Amino acid sequence: MKDLPFKEIKEYPTNTNATGIITRLLDGLGYRFYWATEGLTDKEYAFRLSAEAMSIGEIVGHIWGLINWIWLSIYGEEFSRPKEDSLVRNSVLKNLTLLKKHFTEMSVDELKAIRIEKRPFWHLINGPISDALTHVGQINILRRAAGNPTPLSNVFLLFTSE
Repeated sequence: MKDLPFKEIKEYPTNTNATGIITRLLDGLGYRFYWATEGLTDKEYAFRLSAEAMSIGEIVGHIWGLINWIWLSIYGEEFSRPKEDSLVRNSVLKNLTLLKKHFTEMSVDELKAIRIEKRPFWHLINGPISDALTHVGQINILRRAAGNPTPLSNVFLLFTSE
């Protein structure tokens, strides 16, 4: 995959409503994940602080699982997970793009109907999306400890429509 999504956040949602908010959360997650994982080597994917801690690659895999969980909750089917760490990264970005597209097309009633573990839509936000954002922060810290700090990126310099 040559041009991966979320390298930039190019535009604001057109509506300030539930679908606009959820898609913007996915934009933020995708952007942060893109830059947290950009330029990782096999050595960094394998890096862990201790034997008990997850490696960067395992955290990327966990984020993949969280995105898959959201998709599964909405559509009842799972994504196919690649084996190689860099391909798992690409899959996370691709799957976030698919989720964003689907959320953009949903009505408020369709959002209200979503259930995750028999709980309402709101649990997508305070569950897997918030968890994924936390894990992106862990990747940033671990790659710094591994000697390959995250490339500089600034969400405030990306886009303005004013």
